[in-house]
Amino acid sequence: MTIGPNFPDLVPTARSMSPGDFASKVFRSQSGIEARVQYGNKAFNKTLDLEYSNIKEADAAAIHDHYQNCKGTLYIFALPSNPKKGNPVFDEGATASSTSNRHSAAPFGLSYRYAEPPQFTSVKQGRMSVTIKLIGVLDS
Repeated sequence: MTIGPNFPDLVPTARSMSPGDFASKVFRSQSGIEARVQYGNKAFNKTLDLEYSNIKEADAAAIHDHYQNCKGTLYIFALPSNPKKGNPVFDEGATASSTSNRHSAAPFGLSYRYAEPPQFTSVKQGRMSVTIKLIGVLDS
């Protein structure tokens, strides 16, 4: 996988996350009996939505440039601490005794890629709002 440039280290105004799922296969017999086999110990397709409301146009331009430099949804990249800071569900810098570590991307080698192009909305002269949808992927 090709690694893209660093994501802008901006604190979002809102975040939402889905923890993803584990690779598995379901086998069903004709009688309806079901067996499930898990094919790994790491969840994948974690989604992270970031919202930046009423930010400077220069910061929105940095997000736009990052998306372009990642060749859209092609390249993966590491997510710095600020987009996850302040919320234990996203904060990788939490202490080892904290329960937030189980939600961290760090222990499982997760990188991110864009799920779709960012959405840019002009608020007023020099200010924009940006919505970003990311997917967590396992490093190869």
